[in-house]
Amino acid sequence: MTEKSFFLEAFDGRKMFFNQWTGNTPAKANLVLIHGMGEHSGRYRHFAEFFTKRGVNVYAVDLFGHGRTEGPKGHTPKIDDYLWQVDFIVGMIRQLGQPLFIYGHSMGGGVVLNYLFKRNPRVAGVIVSAPSIEPGFVVPRSKLTLGRVGRKLFPSLTQRNGLDINGISRDAAVINAYQADPLVHDVISAEVGMGVLEWGRWLVNLQRDAVAVSLLLMHGDEDTVTSYPASEKFAAKFLSGDVTFKAWKGFFHELHNEPEKEEVFRYVLRWMMARL
Repeated sequence: MTEKSFFLEAFDGRKMFFNQWTGNTPAKANLVLIHGMGEHSGRYRHFAEFFTKRGVNVYAVDLFGHGRTEGPKGHTPKIDDYLWQVDFIVGMIRQLGQPLFIYGHSMGGGVVLNYLFKRNPRVAGVIVSAPSIEPGFVVPRSKLTLGRVGRKLFPSLTQRNGLDINGISRDAAVINAYQADPLVHDVISAEVGMGVLEWGRWLVNLQRDAVAVSLLLMHGDEDTVTSYPASEKFAAKFLSGDVTFKAWKGFFHELHNEPEKEEVFRYVLRWMMARL
């Protein structure tokens, strides 16, 4: 696998950080990866290593407020900036010519689902893992109140995101690495926090019984970070189209970091190859 990282300027001059992982043979497909809240694209190197060995190149961007992308932690001035970022990287990778898939995890899964239904991209398929349709825990009322007021008066106001890191994975080594990672943080701004919840409600209320793009939605049924029932219910909306809901029994939030992660990778790869 060949690794490359680089910066590119966003619409407002912020420098966005990208990771690029390519295989040593011609690619069958390209995959754009959108990470979750408080983390960064570098945590997916092992994910990329699996796919590049099997003919799928992986490209990822650190979302605004995350990783090495320029700007304050946990914040971007407008939640729609994330749709712009997905559009930017999809447009960039589409030029390479191979079939293109989009993969989003957690908050990134919520971003990707909003992108799918608001922007209607022409791609080979969309994969979402434990998407942020609804939280898997009760958000304290005080946090919600502060978020609503802050979004109107001081959108960059940050709070702790309240995620239980022990719910990320059943692998203790993953938890330890997460805690030790200097690029991981637990803050979220009023704009982003309320925006993510708003986008989730939009998905819950989406009046659509068909989807034009192949969609794979996966969720661990022991996830305490994002809601497994919300994902199952969302997938059931679609009465026509190529929609697959995959439940991972006993799995926690980060399917790609569970002890059985290669089983997850193989399932995703088979789903992708069947749609080429």
